[in-house]
Amino acid sequence: MTGKIHHLNCGTLNPFSSRFLFPTDGIKETRFLVNHCLLVETGKGLVLIDTGIGRQDIERTDVTLGKTRPMVVQPALLTIECAINHVERLGYTRDDVRHIALTHMDFLQTGGLSDFPNATIHVMRREFEAACDPQTLLERWRYLPTHWQHSAKWKLHSFTGGLWKGFEFSPLFPENDDILLVNLPGHSRGHAGVAIRKGSDWLLHCGDAVLSATQIKTPNDYSFNTLLSASIDCCRADRLHSLKRLRELAQQKDEKIEFTCSLDPDSFYQMRFNQTPDMPEVDQSQLSFPLQAELQTEGAA
Repeated sequence: MTGKIHHLNCGTLNPFSSRFLFPTDGIKETRFLVNHCLLVETGKGLVLIDTGIGRQDIERTDVTLGKTRPMVVQPALLTIECAINHVERLGYTRDDVRHIALTHMDFLQTGGLSDFPNATIHVMRREFEAACDPQTLLERWRYLPTHWQHSAKWKLHSFTGGLWKGFEFSPLFPENDDILLVNLPGHSRGHAGVAIRKGSDWLLHCGDAVLSATQIKTPNDYSFNTLLSASIDCCRADRLHSLKRLRELAQQKDEKIEFTCSLDPDSFYQMRFNQTPDMPEVDQSQLSFPLQAELQTEGAA
């Protein structure tokens, strides 16, 4: 049985595309993107869903991220946003994080792996193989082996035919189905969502299968989100099929499922602040993007 689910922003981003992805009152009034990770309390210790930007990305940016990646995604590079800092602010230690589940292995999801050197990392086998043997220019850009060169402990998963709500899945732990890796290919070769049981309900973290959670509930979406998704997908046909099935799932009235994804600030702030605060809020002076601080203050109030 899972306990409390903590919603963490593990890396504010300000790419040029955010002016079109989540505009407010015009192109220049922009909500910055988040790196939405989850920290789940379980009987097997803490489970971290994706890791965001890690300490080594901040301390050795040129070595880990290189030159072009920071230019493209424009990360805030704030130590206080690293997953390890969130964990410590909650009163835990790095060793309390026993397991890490990755939706995929893009550099924005794997930066914090080395901050939890004793955790077992769960990922789909096909995604692991793609990261270790990239075949295209896009794959060579998105995967950073420097993020897992710390003698990482891997648990590679494969889909064995079982279905969750019509989706192939692999349980994180073989003895229960409280946390599942759910087949959502397209953005990358082995991309997966992570479904977490919340009593009789579920929370589905869709990773980068969608850029905005509203895409799941919008039948005909011809927005900039759709265009950008197509430009960064490994297989467009697979991504569109995954999106179609997510929309079908969202339309089932008898299913109580919350949807979230990696970059969507609206989804993150709704889930982060629609619950009792579980950690001290960050001092606004420590945030480099003022708009994020305004949103946090508004949501916390």
